[in-house]
Amino acid sequence: MKFYEKNMRKVFGETLVELGEKYQNVLVMDADLHTSTRTYLFRERFPQRFIQCGIAEANMFGMAAGLAHLGFVPFPSTFGAFAARKALDQIYMHICCQKLNVKIPGSYIGMTATECGPSHNVGEDIAVMRAMPYMRVIAPGDNLELRSAMHVMMEYDGPVYFRVPKVEAPVLFDSNYRFEWGKGILLRKGKDISLISTGMMTAVAVRAAKLLEGMGIEAEIIHMPSVKPLDEELIIKTAKKTGCILTIENGRIIGGFGSAVAEVVSGEYPVLIDMMGIGDTTIKSAPLSDLMREYGLTPEGTANRAKALISRK
Repeated sequence: MKFYEKNMRKVFGETLVELGEKYQNVLVMDADLHTSTRTYLFRERFPQRFIQCGIAEANMFGMAAGLAHLGFVPFPSTFGAFAARKALDQIYMHICCQKLNVKIPGSYIGMTATECGPSHNVGEDIAVMRAMPYMRVIAPGDNLELRSAMHVMMEYDGPVYFRVPKVEAPVLFDSNYRFEWGKGILLRKGKDISLISTGMMTAVAVRAAKLLEGMGIEAEIIHMPSVKPLDEELIIKTAKKTGCILTIENGRIIGGFGSAVAEVVSGEYPVLIDMMGIGDTTIKSAPLSDLMREYGLTPEGTANRAKALISRK
């Protein structure tokens, strides 16, 4: 599998600059993390449209709401952990309840804050943000999809939360790809089990499918970058085809992406479903590869879970 040379957070910073050049009303706000999140790229290009808020996330999101009322499109940038936990009331009351046009990048999401430990790693951001009224949620799988999604979200007049992992992502799509709201992508056809993944975990699903192929198991792979709205039609179609679903996410399974898929399946076409992600625990402090092994989120772990689920059909 081919990997990009640039980390996804670098592509995030570069795409902010592209949006700043295209839209004069784009502002970037920062909570004293501009070197980590790479928003310093926007600051260097548009210093008059960069607002340093300091370590005061709640204030930053309140300011973002006010600026949105004035016609600006603010990108209040911080780690996903701080957006989903420290400033949630401001996001709910000031941004979501008024359906304001604020784009919220959650950086270092899931396990990708690595050695920073439980204070900075976040597993619950998908569960939290998809529960917010009017909030749309995106988990891009590679650099090109992140860039495309950031351009597409500018066409939506409302709040968006999107995940920006600190990771060198594998290449999933070619230059013709364009992100679409509520659309999943069928990456591989199969008949025995559906692997439905989101964000950086789609690369794990692809490698797991190759391992399963060696066991004589044909896995269907569906990538879901749009977590809210979700591609319900594609989920039901693959459920009818394979009869069992395994979801994979870089986040907490309680209320997260897997839960969103299960809500669709249980209401429309119940099949066996298992969810891979982070359980009812905090995320430890360790290198990303160690954390993925710790929580079983590896190609080998995914293949084993898939095989076990198929045996229950």
